[in-house]
Amino acid sequence: MIVTCDDAPNTAATGADDAAAANEAIRRYVRAHGNRPWGEREAAELARLRRMWLAAIRAAA
Repeated sequence: MIVTCDDAPNTAATGADDAAAANEAIRRYVRAHGNRPWGEREAAELARLRRMWLAAIRAAA
């Protein structure tokens, strides 16, 4: 979820919420993957989720 300053009065709090949601998405994805080797597509999806998380962290700062 991308939030602009016009959408929310407290952008930092929204960025923190986005970061928490992205972090939870990573945790769910890794947990669902289980204990098996990562394929190229799975690793690419994990990298995409990590980029979302990093963008949210930067937005919250």
